[in-house]
Amino acid sequence: MSGGWVAYHCDNCGECCKRLLIDRQDVRKGLPLLPEERSLFPEDLVKPGFGVGPDPETENFEVFSYQLTVNECPNKAKGGCGIWVFRPAICRAYPIVPVITQGGAVVKVYDLACSVISTMSGTHPEERIHLEPSSIRGEVENCSRVAEITRRALEDPERTWFYDLKTGKWIHFTEMLGPDWS
Repeated sequence: MSGGWVAYHCDNCGECCKRLLIDRQDVRKGLPLLPEERSLFPEDLVKPGFGVGPDPETENFEVFSYQLTVNECPNKAKGGCGIWVFRPAICRAYPIVPVITQGGAVVKVYDLACSVISTMSGTHPEERIHLEPSSIRGEVENCSRVAEITRRALEDPERTWFYDLKTGKWIHFTEMLGPDWS
C-alpha cells in the first residue's frame, strides 16, 4: 500500500447488518432512517427518531427521522442484503458514518468495525488508509443525506427531541449531547 490510494469494495459479509442498536449516554439508538425509508421495514420494527417542537405531545410536533428497533436487520438475507437496490441511505453510506464532535460539528468517519476497513488497517497499521474517491463516491453522498438528520437536530437543540428505544420515551436532544454542550 505504501501510502497510496486503495479502492473500497464491500465484501457483503453482513456484519454491519447485525449490530444496529447503540447504547450511549444511557440512551438506546437504532439504525437511523429517513422518513421515506420507513416502508422498507415491517411497521412494528420502526419507531420515531428525531422530532422538533415544543413537546412531542403537541399537534405541530414534526418527526423528521425514524429508527429501526432491532439489532439485526430483518432484510438481511443469505449472501447479503435482501433489499440491496432499495436499501436505506445509512446502509448506502457504510462504512462512512456521521458523528457529532465535541464542538458540535458533524464529521464523517470510517467505521473500523467494517471487515474491509479493519483488514486494510490491520494489514498496514502504521499507515493511514487513503480510499480512492471514486470507490466511495456513493457512500459519501449518502452519508451527507444521513448527516442532514443530525444537522437539523443541531439547528435548535432546545426544541429537538429524540425517542429513546431503551425507555420508550422522548428526551430532549440536549440530554444526549451531555453537560459540556454549549
